[in-house]
Parts: sequence; C-alpha cells; structure tokens
Amino acid sequence: MHDNPFGTNLSRRAVLAGTLGAGLAMSAVGNSLAAPSTSDTPAAPGATAATSALTVLATTDIHGHVFDWDYFADAPFPASDQGRSSAPLGMSRVATIVKQVRAEKGADSVVMLDNGDTIQGTPLTYLAAKQPEKLGRDEVMARAFNLVGYDAANIGNHEFNYGLKELDRFKSDLEAPLLCANVIDLTTGKPLTQGTLMLTKTVDGHPVKVGVVAVTTPGSMVWDKANLAGKVDIADPVKTAAKYSVKLRKDGADVVVVLIHAGLSEDQASPIYQGLPENDATVLAKSVPEVDLVVIGHTHLDDPVEIVDGISGHKVVITQPDYWARSVSQVTIPLDFSGGKAAVVHDQVTVTPRYTRDVEEDKEFASDAELQADHKATVTYVNSVVATSTTTLTTERSMVEDTPILDFIGKVQADTVAQAIKGGKYDGIPVIAQVSPFSRTAAFPKGEIKIKDIAGLYVFDNTLAGILLTGTQLKDYLEYSAKYFKQVKKGATVNPAPASEGGDTQADYQGKPVWDYNYDAITGVKYSIDISKPVGERILGLSWQGAPVADDQKFVLAINNYRMSGGGGYPHVTQAPVVWDEILEIRQLLIDTASKMKTIDPKDFFDRNWFVTTTGETWPTDGKPGAKPGDGSQPADGSQPGTKPADGSQPGAGTNPANGTQPGRGSQPGNGDRPTVLPSTGF
Repeated sequence: MHDNPFGTNLSRRAVLAGTLGAGLAMSAVGNSLAAPSTSDTPAAPGATAATSALTVLATTDIHGHVFDWDYFADAPFPASDQGRSSAPLGMSRVATIVKQVRAEKGADSVVMLDNGDTIQGTPLTYLAAKQPEKLGRDEVMARAFNLVGYDAANIGNHEFNYGLKELDRFKSDLEAPLLCANVIDLTTGKPLTQGTLMLTKTVDGHPVKVGVVAVTTPGSMVWDKANLAGKVDIADPVKTAAKYSVKLRKDGADVVVVLIHAGLSEDQASPIYQGLPENDATVLAKSVPEVDLVVIGHTHLDDPVEIVDGISGHKVVITQPDYWARSVSQVTIPLDFSGGKAAVVHDQVTVTPRYTRDVEEDKEFASDAELQADHKATVTYVNSVVATSTTTLTTERSMVEDTPILDFIGKVQADTVAQAIKGGKYDGIPVIAQVSPFSRTAAFPKGEIKIKDIAGLYVFDNTLAGILLTGTQLKDYLEYSAKYFKQVKKGATVNPAPASEGGDTQADYQGKPVWDYNYDAITGVKYSIDISKPVGERILGLSWQGAPVADDQKFVLAINNYRMSGGGGYPHVTQAPVVWDEILEIRQLLIDTASKMKTIDPKDFFDRNWFVTTTGETWPTDGKPGAKPGDGSQPADGSQPGTKPADGSQPGAGTNPANGTQPGRGSQPGNGDRPTVLPSTGF
C-alpha cells in the first residue's frame, strides 16, 4: 500500500501519556497534537509503586529520513510543531533521544526497536537501492540503524518495493536482527528472516528477558505481487503473533513485545489478501495471549497510546510513533521482582512520545563520514538538470481539473506502453493512461527542470504496466475513482480543499478518506464528473474520437503496479489481461523522457479531456466542449473547457496520443447516467 505520504489526516487519538489500571489516569487532548511533557504521567491513585522499570523505545515508518532534509525542496523541512507537519525530523535527532534515554535510564535497561518501512521513501534510499555505486559501502539505512544501536527491526510493506535481493542486502548490513515471523519463504516453509528475538536486559541489577515477535501486513502480497509471488507468502499476523508469543513466554520471557507493521483494526474492513484485513493491530492486542506491549505503524498516525483489555487478563498498551522519524515512543514498563522473577506491573505502564522537533541532532551521528557522503551525493543527484520548461506547471489544482503536468505523466506512460505493444497482438487498440495527483505542491518551474522536480511530482517507486479493459469496465473504473469527491448541491462551486478542511475532495468512503493518490484521472478519453450526483452516477459523456465509448470497446490502460495489483480497490484491474509488464520505473521513465525532449512545452502533450462540474455539463457533439446540451452553460468550477488555456495549447486539438488517435475532438454524451455498483475496498 501507499501509506499516506503527505500527512493530511489527524491522529485517531493523540493521547500524550497514559497510565493503566482501575481508574485510568491519562492526559488526553482529543485530536490535538500539542507538545507533550517529557516526563511520564504519575501512576493511578492506589497503585502499588514499582521502582524498577524496563524502557522500550520504538520508531516506525522512517522511510529513509536520515537527516532533516527535504530532497524535493532541496532544503530542511520547515520547522513546525503543528500536527502532521512536525519538524525538524530525522534519524539524526532520533539518535539524540536514544542517547538521552540510555544515559538517564541506564543503557542495559533500554530496548530499541523499529517497526518497518525503512528502506524506501526518499531519493537517498532510491539511490541506495537502484544506483548504489553513487553511495557508500554500506546500505544507507542499515548504517544509520547501526549508529543508533537498534536491538531489532521489523519488515514493513515498503521493504519489498525493491525486491527480495535488496531486502537481503539491508538485512546483511544491519547489525540488529531483522525480524518478521509471518513472511514465509515458500522454498523452506519457514520465516524468510528471523521471526523472534529473546533479549536479556538488566534492570536494577536483575536480568530481564524480553521476547520480541514481529509481523507485517498481508497487503504486500497484493501491492508487491511482482516481487513476492512464487517466492514468499504472508500468513495471518494475528495467528502468527499468538503462536510465537506463547512460545516466547514458555521460553522464559518476562516481557513480550509484538511489533506489527499495521494500523488499528477498522470496522467493516474489506479483506486485502486471503480474507485477511490490511490493518488488524487492535484485534491482535486483544486476542494474542501473553503480550504486554504492541507497537504498530503503517498508517502514518501519531497515536502514542491506545489501551485494550488483553486476553491474558490485563490491560495491553498499543503505541504508534509518528512517521518519518518525527517521534520516538518511550514506553516505561514497571517491574516487580518480589516473586523472584520480573513481573510487569501493568497498571503503571506509561507512554511518553519524544518528538524529534524538541531536540538537536546528535553530532556524532550527523558527522558520520559515510552518511554525509551519501547525503551529499543524493543532493547532487537531485539537482541534476534534465530539461527546460517553457512555462511553470503545477499540480495545485490537479485534483479538480486536468492539468498539463499530469498529462505529461500520462503521455510518458501511454507512449511507453504503445511502443511496447506495437506490432504485436494488441497493436491498434487505443492506449490510455491513469494518473493521480500524488502531490498538491509539485511543480516544474519555468526554465531548468531538475531531477528533484520530477521526483517531487512522482513520489512513489511505482513501475508501469498495461492491461486490457472494456468500455464498460473503464466506465466502472471512472465511477469508482469519482468517489473521491463529496456530493454537493447542484450548481455549487467546486472547492479543491480536502473534505476535512471544508472542501470537496478526499471525501470519506466506507468510513475512510480517499487520499489524493487513490484518485485517478484518465488521459485519452473525454468525460466529465458531475459531483452533484451520487457516487456511481457521476461520469458523463465518456467518449473516444467523438463517439460514445461502446460497452465492448477495448482499451489498453497504462497503469502503475500499485493500482494494477489492487491498491485502492479499483474494479476489474486485478483480473484484467496483462498486455505488457516489463517492470520499468515510472519516475525513471519521466526523467529519461524529459532528457530526450530537452524542452517541456505543454503544447506538445496537453489535451484537456476531463473536467469537474456540478450542473451536468459534458462534451457534446456540437463541438463546444463544456456546454450542457441545449443550454450553453459553463462548468460550475469556473473554468471554460471551450477556451484556449494560458499555456497556448488548444483543447480539442491536442497532440496525438501514443495510439495515434485524436481524442481531443468534441463528443456527445454516452451512457453517463448509468449507475454503477461500487465494490467494497480494503485500501
């Protein structure tokens, strides 16, 4: 899955510190993310004091953020203590927090864990995986982890993005064991990596055995099918955790910690793989015996503490550190040694989120010669000039209107697939492309375009494929995509802001927001989206070359691997015939194409083929795109599809797409009012 990379959602419950037991005393601030105290909340009234404690530190979803540096902006992240934009961030500051805690608590009494999604997420980690010759000897994230001194790390879904060979390189360079008990090697029938770990720590002179079991979301079998199918399988994380937690306790563990790279369980969640949900951490915490602490991740939420009733008769703490190395969860687990062995005092467990914005970076970590060299090599790489642009192109309104910058992506995808199928079985079938507004702030500046500009436009490490769809399936696909918009009143002005901010995008569907990366526009066919209509009845005038798209008409859809494998839950795509799939990286295709074009001019590729309306406008056969049949009205968003855009290109006279057709001609409404039954989704 593409975890929300832009941090536009708030935490489910930003509880800053908690104490468990009868009459729980917790400091809570609802959905606020105010800066916490760095001291633990006092124990609940009446609780027996415990003077000895084990400390567990945890991170998750670091995604390659070694330093506080935005490679797309070529600058540090803007300093902020507000919600999802908290900064400074990065592992150089995680190192500071870890040193502080070890000095305060005693290094032998501290356990340091990571919960996955480590080796993907920035140009730094991209180079480490794809062009390692540009960087140092060690795998960059393994080196960073080794400098901090982790005790163990879990496998997240993004660990599979570069294939099992790169994952093995990370594991080999990592001094701590890489754990994951439910990723099963199909050759051996055993976990691909070590499944569990028994650590011995010392608390006030007493040896304490800490058992750690790690599991990950089964969604990777969908999202990274090309890298995993036939090689590994991912078993039920809850059942796997239960099996190993019991064994760890029998083997003498005084404290059992489960790392699960998944979020809190969701009501009515659709299965993602073999009947299993994508996120099931709450069910795990409630039903897995012997567990004392559950560290979760994957959903990019700052959720320091959740509390559930465990099956073993005590409260179980769930903690999720903030993503991109924005925080470290500091969990204090009091221990009672009066019975001759360590026993967890569950009603005194506390959680303190330690935010990297509150500390300076660790000088020893930050001055590491190899990390610094890797960072500087990445900065040089992203600042390489690949082309020039005749005008500024931005994604600012790409979620509510067709824009040249997204059409550039569509052209590259369609051209690549069309060239690949030329002369073969599917030659002559129109090639169209899906594009998503991954970022609301990406731009090609007028003048020099650098790799960082293209990387900022296409932030995911997706690969390209081509699948075969019918006209009916294409209509279903577009109707499903249009759930991204709130339903508004007829004639309303479209507000591009997210629904959570009072706008009309990122609408809730089945109780969850539809993030920008799960909204698709399609190039190569014409249509409009009437968001005054209910979900399933919004696509109007779907046409190709001036005629309505027939139900049995065939199209080759250029599509990214995440979407093709089921990411976002789109209909038909997982069963569609695969026309072509050579696992070429879309971002690199964009860079290569820009280099060959040398000049990026919207007149060469921009064809305004879709728009959002609230009053029923579409693309009629009278040649006046944007007018509602019979009344000549304009779209409710204020744009005029029949006018010449500012970049000088002429809608309706766009350049030929990769299949040689000219979808820019006007068309009459097709069966745009036919309702579509939308499938449930597990994204």
